[in-house]
Amino acid sequence: MAIKDLQNLMWNGALLSGGLSVVARVHAWRAWRRFKSALVDAQTRDTGERLYQRDWDVRYWHGIGLWTAGLSILCSILWLFSRLLSP
Repeated sequence: MAIKDLQNLMWNGALLSGGLSVVARVHAWRAWRRFKSALVDAQTRDTGERLYQRDWDVRYWHGIGLWTAGLSILCSILWLFSRLLSP
């Protein structure tokens, strides 16, 4: 019974972290596009834009996306091992 609970936990963890990874990567992509457009605007006129804040947004979402993708892979591997151990 404990292995079945572990399987459910790992499967749900893999799905949840995989979904969060996709969401974080989309946010990182959008933040990157905003950062690039802010760079172009900053070269053409003085906008008073805080480019370092936008750069931090890209790194923040990119890091979350990578971390959750790794967690999803780890949960998937543990789920597979638990399936091998179950009779």
